[in-house]
Amino acid sequence: MQKVIQSLQDHRLPVDFSRSDWKEAAFTLFGSYFRRPVQLRANIDSFLIELRNLARFSEHPEHMALMEWCLALHRRVLRTDRAGAYKAMHQLFPNMAASDERWINIFQMTNRLGPGAAAQDLAFQLFGTIDGVAEGCFKPQLQIIYSFATRDTTGVWPQQVTSLDFGALVANFPASLRAQVPILLSDSDLNISVNQWRNIAAHKSFKLTGPQTIQVTYGKGNPQTARFGLQRLRNVSRWLIRTHSAARLANTITFVEHMREIVSLGQPVTERPLSTTVLGIGHGLSTVGFEVARWEVKKREGILVVRDRLSREPRGALIHASQQLVALSIGVLADVTTRSRIAKVSLQLLLPSGNIFGAARVAVIDADAYSLRKISLGAYIDRIEWILGHPDDA
Repeated sequence: MQKVIQSLQDHRLPVDFSRSDWKEAAFTLFGSYFRRPVQLRANIDSFLIELRNLARFSEHPEHMALMEWCLALHRRVLRTDRAGAYKAMHQLFPNMAASDERWINIFQMTNRLGPGAAAQDLAFQLFGTIDGVAEGCFKPQLQIIYSFATRDTTGVWPQQVTSLDFGALVANFPASLRAQVPILLSDSDLNISVNQWRNIAAHKSFKLTGPQTIQVTYGKGNPQTARFGLQRLRNVSRWLIRTHSAARLANTITFVEHMREIVSLGQPVTERPLSTTVLGIGHGLSTVGFEVARWEVKKREGILVVRDRLSREPRGALIHASQQLVALSIGVLADVTTRSRIAKVSLQLLLPSGNIFGAARVAVIDADAYSLRKISLGAYIDRIEWILGHPDDA
């Protein structure tokens, strides 16, 4: 199963692995972290995607240890105060959705600069990543860990955690626990705290003082200055991404394992962004030999364009991929920003020549009706529109 993870670390399309291989990898790599294996089995599709997140830091022992430390903290508190933990998790459930939405948006909107890019452009992009990941993605995950850490050391749950600023979360994090996982709050090279990195990036308190040298200023009252090279800044960005990934995965495992009890307190108020659904569909398609080329919306129609990496007969490949139209429709309806402006979804097959072979199109309400068993499979299939050639030419 290490080959599956290796394929993700190498950013290769893992067409050599079947869906069974992916499931086996998920059970093997995540099974030991679940006290309730039935919850892993019930949510296995989500953890096929989480294999990609695990791949971000699985070769870094200190970040694997961080994930396991966070899980141990969660379980320690759950044993001590299960009712209080469920209440806190219910209140902080929206953090998970907000963090994931911002994470996806960052990497949808960021194009990595080439090797010949100017040092100033590279620095601005790296600081932009640090700002976006720290504030938008990592901070909501840290609020969850901070809550459990405070309860663990003081016996009391903190109030209004989501209103605390980044600096307060870091400064007030229990010292006895901070010492156990220093990489959670500060990078191990320059030893600058994560909130200060966010401040440096957000307030643009950095400048190039040489061809590859960056100077940063941070801290109130008695500002400090540090100088370092561009590669060390890259290392800070990588540290932050791995730290976010490790903390997020620990939180995800705990929330999934106890989702039944959390939901029993009332349906958490959160919206699922369509981008999350598209990411999941893309991963699912990749396990059966497809690759997502693009997602776009035209005239109230959401269009997912895919290419087949296994050179199958195009008609059969299109039929195979069209199975995702139901999931895509559900994703449209789950996102408050798209449910009223996308009426149809389609899946188009892109040939190696760059031309569109054809498309499968269906009304969102018809796919949703089938998912709710309001119409039969036969009725649903009859409502799918099959188009050969580019739909715009039909």
